[in-house]
Amino acid sequence: MKDLKPIIKSLIREKTGPLLLLLQIAVTYTVLVNAVFMLLQKHEEIHVSSGLAESELFWFQMSLHGEPEEMKASLFRDLEAIKSLDTVKNAVTLNSIPFSEWGVGHEIRLDRNAEGFITKAAFYTGSHDAAETLGLKLIAGQGFELSDERRLFDFGLDTPSGIVISKALAEQLYPLDWQQVLGKTVYLNEDAQVVKGVVEHLIGPWSYWENSNYNVLFSTATVSSEVFLMIRIQGESAKQSMQDVMRIVMQEPNRTVDHLEMLTESRASAYRSQVAAYSTLKAVVIGLALITMLGVFGQARFAILKRRKQIGTRRALGASRIAIVRYYLLENAVINLIGIALGMVLAIVANNLLISHFNLLPVPSIYLFYGSVIIFGAGTLAVVQPAIRAASISPSEATRSV
Repeated sequence: MKDLKPIIKSLIREKTGPLLLLLQIAVTYTVLVNAVFMLLQKHEEIHVSSGLAESELFWFQMSLHGEPEEMKASLFRDLEAIKSLDTVKNAVTLNSIPFSEWGVGHEIRLDRNAEGFITKAAFYTGSHDAAETLGLKLIAGQGFELSDERRLFDFGLDTPSGIVISKALAEQLYPLDWQQVLGKTVYLNEDAQVVKGVVEHLIGPWSYWENSNYNVLFSTATVSSEVFLMIRIQGESAKQSMQDVMRIVMQEPNRTVDHLEMLTESRASAYRSQVAAYSTLKAVVIGLALITMLGVFGQARFAILKRRKQIGTRRALGASRIAIVRYYLLENAVINLIGIALGMVLAIVANNLLISHFNLLPVPSIYLFYGSVIIFGAGTLAVVQPAIRAASISPSEATRSV
C-alpha cells in the first residue's frame, strides 16, 4: 500500500480527468443498480410458475348451436369422443383460459358484511377433473369428484358448491397460516363458498394483473353458445392431437372454431411486451458496463501516455513490471471505489424518487452490492491492458526529452 499516498496526490493534482471518470462511474452505477433490479423483476414476471402442464396443453373456442339442452348434449358428446382419442390424455371445458385475457374476477371477503374486501381474484369454472387436466398440484385439502360437478347454462355464485384456490390466495387470506383456509367460508362478492382444497400454483387469465396468482376453481361446466375447451395431449405430437380433435369437433354442421393454439404460445404472446422490456433493460445494463469500461480504458491510456517518462524513471530505479501494473490497478481501484460510494448515494436518492412517482418497489440493499461488483469488475478489466502496456515501457524512456 506504499503506492496509495502518491496515487491520491497524483489524482488531486490532475483533478479534471479523474473527476470526470469518477462522475461517470457514479452516474453509471446509479442507473445500473435500478436497471438491474427492474431487469430481475421482469425476469421473475416472465418466468413465473403457472402451475400448469403448459407444454402438454392446447385450447380453442368453439360454437354450439340449437336449444340449450341440444348445446349441452353436443358439448359433452364431443368431450367424450375427444377423451377417447389415443392422442388425448384428457379434455375439459373452461370459462377462462390462462394467459388469454379471457376471464372474470371477483372481490374476496372473509366477512360478508365487511365494507371493503381483502383482495380480488379471477375464477375458473370447468369440469370436475379440470385441476388434473391442467396439471395442477393439490397440496392441501381435496379436489373435486364427479358428484361435485354442475352443468349450468348461467353460472351463479349463489349456490355453495365448494372451491379450490391457489396457495397465493390462501396466503393472502390467512398470512400467518395459509392452511387455516381449508373448510373456511369465503365470500366471492357477497356469495358464500367453502374452500375444499389448495393448489400450489395457478396463474390467471391476465399476465399483467398484479393479482394474477390469486385464483379460484369451481367444478362447474358452463354451457353457452361459445365455449372454451382445454385439451391435454397424450404422446409427443401436439400437432397430431390437434388434428384428431379438430376432426371430431368439425363434424358438427355450422360449427366455428377460433384461437386454436398451444398454451405455451398463449404464454409467449401474453408476455411479449415484458420480454421486450426485459431485452431493452438487458441491453442497457450491458451498454452501461461497456461505457464504464471504455471510460476507464481511455483514462488509463491517457494517463500512461502522459507519464511515459515517469514510468521509465521508475523502471530505471528498479521498479518491476508487476509493481507498475499494481500501481495502475490500485489507482483505478481508488477511482472506482470513490465513484461507487458516490453512486450508492445517488442510487438511493433515485430509487426513492421512482418509488414516490411510479409506485415501484424499493431496491433491496443486496442490489447495491451487485452493482458495485459489476462496476468494479468492469473497471478493473478495462485497466488491465493499459497497465500491462505501462509495465512494458523501457527504462530508456527516462533519458528521452519530453
